[in-house]
Amino acid sequence: MAFSFDLAVILQRDRSRTKRKSKVIRRRRRERDICKSHEPLQENIPFDLVIDILTRLPPKSLMRFKSVSKLWSSLICSKYFTIRFRKVSSPRPPRLYMWLGIDNKNVLLSSSSSPDLDVSTMSSLVVDQDLTIPTMEGYSVSQVFHGLMCFTNGQSAQIYNTTTRQLVVLPTIEESNILAENDKSKRTMYCIGHDSVHDQYKVFCTVSKRGQRVGNLATWVSEHWVLLLGGDVSSRWRNIPSSCPPHRPVTQFNTININGHMLYCLARAYLPKYVVVSIDMISEEISVLRLPEDLVFLRRLPLLIEIVEWGGRLAFVDYPDFENDGEGFENEGVMKVWVMEDAEKNLWSSKTLVLPPSQMEIFNMPMVLNLSFKARGTTREGEVILVPQNVGYSKRTRNIIIDPQETTHFYIFLYNIQKNHMRKVDITKSSIRYLTTKWDVVGLDHVENLMYL
Repeated sequence: MAFSFDLAVILQRDRSRTKRKSKVIRRRRRERDICKSHEPLQENIPFDLVIDILTRLPPKSLMRFKSVSKLWSSLICSKYFTIRFRKVSSPRPPRLYMWLGIDNKNVLLSSSSSPDLDVSTMSSLVVDQDLTIPTMEGYSVSQVFHGLMCFTNGQSAQIYNTTTRQLVVLPTIEESNILAENDKSKRTMYCIGHDSVHDQYKVFCTVSKRGQRVGNLATWVSEHWVLLLGGDVSSRWRNIPSSCPPHRPVTQFNTININGHMLYCLARAYLPKYVVVSIDMISEEISVLRLPEDLVFLRRLPLLIEIVEWGGRLAFVDYPDFENDGEGFENEGVMKVWVMEDAEKNLWSSKTLVLPPSQMEIFNMPMVLNLSFKARGTTREGEVILVPQNVGYSKRTRNIIIDPQETTHFYIFLYNIQKNHMRKVDITKSSIRYLTTKWDVVGLDHVENLMYL
């Protein structure tokens, strides 16, 4: 009986080996037939030419072509192809990104103008993309830069590629001493920058908390961390030693990139005045810049004066508030602009601008009561993107409250500082109608980025 059982086992093993060999032979025959069927194509179309053709296709088509083969998928996701696509592809129309609040959920939309339309004269944008994904629920968009979005929720952050629709959750900063503490005053600020020398995208993070008070002045304790995007799987946060004074960024949403690698944000330092924090994304050096002496921030409302880019330089714009008494706005449309001329010498130039009466007419809309502005970047033509805001006052907290305009009419203003010209751009809906009064603009971006995160 034992002999018969052993023989049966041996025969079963032989049958299994034969089946496996047959499967391997059939698979190799299929691969050989596929290769033969593609031989004429490979002879007629060199692979370099195939790559050149692919770089001229829209990203939406490239995302579909990733399923053609492993070779094509590896190619399209490679850094080589990403760089070549960015250099070869023609300029795309800018896209405006905005949040909508519908049924206690956030909806992320994208709108654009016609490719044939001159951006400097466009009067409307059309919503044509819904970028909402379930994993972004509970997060807020703090920045859009080169096709990459930064989502934040407290100490957590995610990076979302608006072109490939890929989303990655950033690792926690395990070595942070501040985050390890049970301190309610701790705060994190995440922002994306670009190292133009090594062509690397980096996420910069400032972690801060309240320090000991010196008299009536608050002090801060801060740490600085950087993470390389699209790097090795084991990529971790690196601490950046800095000799600059400890500080706390004023807000998560007021950062700008200039010249491809300089990152600026407004912060509070140990001094009673505000400062500008400058981060060089190439050398990863952090420095603190002083503000113009006549630039004054209200203690309870520091964000009415916005940090913007103008002509490749750092600038601040003091926007007017418009109070509607039912018969039109009372403000005379006076604006003041400060432009940094020399960071090392702390040289600033300033100018006062007054909107002409013809420009003031665009603000006389029945849905607007008390109008203020919030900057959301600049266009390639140098126009500052202004998002309308409602300004209110809380008697309980004695703070001024700024909220988005509560209207189903979506629109922005574009302000050309050089020409002192303001124009209104409507954001029209597509076939889907969004009935909500809760909306806000994230920013404008013109880059389609194939980078694999």
